[in-house]
Amino acid sequence: MDILCSNEIFNNIKLELNNAVFSVQIITAYCKKSAFRILNNCISNKVTEKRLLVRFRLEDIINGSTDFEVIEYAQNAGWKVYIRFDLHAKTYIVDNKRCLIGSANATNSGLSIGQRGNMEICSLTNIESKDVDKIDNIFLDSILVDDDILTNMKEQLKKAKDLNKERKLDWDLSITKLFKPKINTLFSYEFPQNGEILNNEYLSFLDITYDGDLNKVKNALRCSNVYLWLTQTLKNNGGCLYFGALSQKLHNAIVTDPKPYRKEVKTMLSNLLEFIEFLNMEEITIDRPNYSQRIKLVQND
Repeated sequence: MDILCSNEIFNNIKLELNNAVFSVQIITAYCKKSAFRILNNCISNKVTEKRLLVRFRLEDIINGSTDFEVIEYAQNAGWKVYIRFDLHAKTYIVDNKRCLIGSANATNSGLSIGQRGNMEICSLTNIESKDVDKIDNIFLDSILVDDDILTNMKEQLKKAKDLNKERKLDWDLSITKLFKPKINTLFSYEFPQNGEILNNEYLSFLDITYDGDLNKVKNALRCSNVYLWLTQTLKNNGGCLYFGALSQKLHNAIVTDPKPYRKEVKTMLSNLLEFIEFLNMEEITIDRPNYSQRIKLVQND
């Protein structure tokens, strides 16, 4: 595994894309057309399987974080384009063998293209078949953009641009109802670093800044992958799991290289449960019969 920083990331992505033979998959929260065009031009015409996954929230487009035009450009270049509104991951996968994973979005600043870029860190590594299955599940739970969805989004974007930009904007139910994720895969950075938060602290795993409004944090947590995974896992196991069993399932769900040790997974789970207790999330109760944490869905009490 190689650790890459800033402009090293872009140079290695270009090299990997140049060597692609069968497939390329790009997963990025934000995506700018100019940066994506450069990436696409690195790929040989012999590569027939190309998939792009973008977060594509309406507010991301209004704020300029992502270009709406990237969808049509990618489709015209032979890519299947997917969207999912909970996305925070940034991953570049070549031939289901090589993977660059880290913090770099497919944007000029994220990849340090033609300007002073962000300070990003990524790792470049080989991946195994079980990791490929997890990546496939991310796409399976996403929305494949077809002509009807694209037309609908265009109309909603046009209307949104005429509204007050101070309003929090989102796609209407005709789009959002299409997103029904089953979270089978998690990344290590999707977990809280500790169980408490400070005022004005940026919570990277939720992509929000705490301004004193705990309800805002609770709502963001409810929409996060890690919380959806937790509630889904509890529901699939009778509404209740003890810490040891839950940490085992978490270890199997995490896509990270190198694979975290059991001790690290337990720390990640402990931080999450402590954070849930700190926020007093109504859906979950945590108690300690016989000195072992028991995590339960409230509706199953």
